[in-house]
Amino acid sequence: MRKTLLLLAALGAALPTLAQTERGTTLLGLTGGSLEFSRRDSYRNTSIALHPTLGRFLADNLVLGAAVDLEYYRFRSGSNAFQRAFGYGISPFVRYYVVGQGRHQVFAEVGSNLTWYKVRNENVPPFGSTSRYTSRVLGYHGALGYNFFLTPTAALEASAGYRRYGKDDVSNRRGELDVRLGFSMFLPAKAAN
Repeated sequence: MRKTLLLLAALGAALPTLAQTERGTTLLGLTGGSLEFSRRDSYRNTSIALHPTLGRFLADNLVLGAAVDLEYYRFRSGSNAFQRAFGYGISPFVRYYVVGQGRHQVFAEVGSNLTWYKVRNENVPPFGSTSRYTSRVLGYHGALGYNFFLTPTAALEASAGYRRYGKDDVSNRRGELDVRLGFSMFLPAKAAN
């Protein structure tokens, strides 16, 4: 009886390591980031971003994938002017799980990003003008991240990195710290018959 219990305990401890980052596994995820709300005097700034992710493990620990970038940005200056922007784009990436075993997995990621912004600027009287335009921004990113596996196929995800932009007409930014939190699913490859 004792040997049976030890065997079951060993299998239970090993279970979280099975098929998490093996070749053929599919990665599905949703992360959020760029959450900001600031208010100073008559200036207000709000932004949020969501990043649904799909990837495939081409080899053990190596993922090739892409994220869809969905962003919302709003800036208000006093009661006279405001700017709103909605961004959508794609970010292909390569991710490698460098350290980890069982419930804890650490990864490094690099990729590029292409985002289109639909922008609306509005000034109320006495200026009274409104302008709309679309802006395209190309850039790249790098990050270090961590997955904590709740089950063998589901993990909480956190990452921190740097995102660099080309010319950005929307917020005049060139680069920023990119911190994300989210949830990922690791769907194992179908077993061969």
